[in-house]
Amino acid sequence: MNLKLNINFLPNQFPRALTLWELADFSRALMDIEGLTRLINIDTCRTIKIENFVKSKDKVGTRPQTFSIDHPQNVKSFSHGLSFMPMNDWNFDQLLIWGFDELIKQRELWWRPVLQHPGLLMVRVMQEDYDIQQNMDDIRYHESEGWNHAHLPKISNGKPPPIDEMVIDTRVNPGHWRFKPGYIEGVSSEMWLGQHFFKHVGLDKQALYDVDWLEVTELGNVTHIKAYHKPFDSDVGEQRDLQIKLRKLLFGQSPHTDDPEFKLLSEFQPPMR
Repeated sequence: MNLKLNINFLPNQFPRALTLWELADFSRALMDIEGLTRLINIDTCRTIKIENFVKSKDKVGTRPQTFSIDHPQNVKSFSHGLSFMPMNDWNFDQLLIWGFDELIKQRELWWRPVLQHPGLLMVRVMQEDYDIQQNMDDIRYHESEGWNHAHLPKISNGKPPPIDEMVIDTRVNPGHWRFKPGYIEGVSSEMWLGQHFFKHVGLDKQALYDVDWLEVTELGNVTHIKAYHKPFDSDVGEQRDLQIKLRKLLFGQSPHTDDPEFKLLSEFQPPMR
């Protein structure tokens, strides 16, 4: 099972992106946890020794605001990745890790300084295939993967001819996410919420404690919530209900919430599988 870890920060917390790399000590973590000695620097598309990565990125001419690496074996294109970049259009910064499952599973060995960073917004851990399926609107992609989409509504992509086409309306999927000003509107079975998250979405933290289907734990400056015993991997039944309830709980008070979209999600009835 491939996992994905999405960590969001307030903008401009790491003008030198390698500060975050060093904060998490990713060089050591990749060696000790993933057993790697080399990695691919996506900026140069070259394989490099892990201990030389920071030095190579600090050279003049590289992009200090970002970093992005791939697995050295590159068994399948884009199967692994560890990437940080500012999301300038949405006013937050994002760290993504996917495919490096051991790094994600054993996150307690490296992420405490990251989790307690004062600029942390939100963390989600997801099952990667489910995340892709819930957010992919390309009909051809679904068909190439053998994913049934007959029951899903279709809408125009909104583009002018000749690039206009019908796409899947992913808004009816409980695992879909959307960029919003300052944060991502999306849920996972486990989430870690920084203090700034509650301000961004207009949520009173007490609301988390007022429901009996959510485990809530305070971890220093971060609130850990758990709605299910494993990463969500289904859009029907109990898991669907939990995802919809969690989305409404976390984002229902946000000034950026799209009420018609919430209504569409709640009213859609997928066939049981």
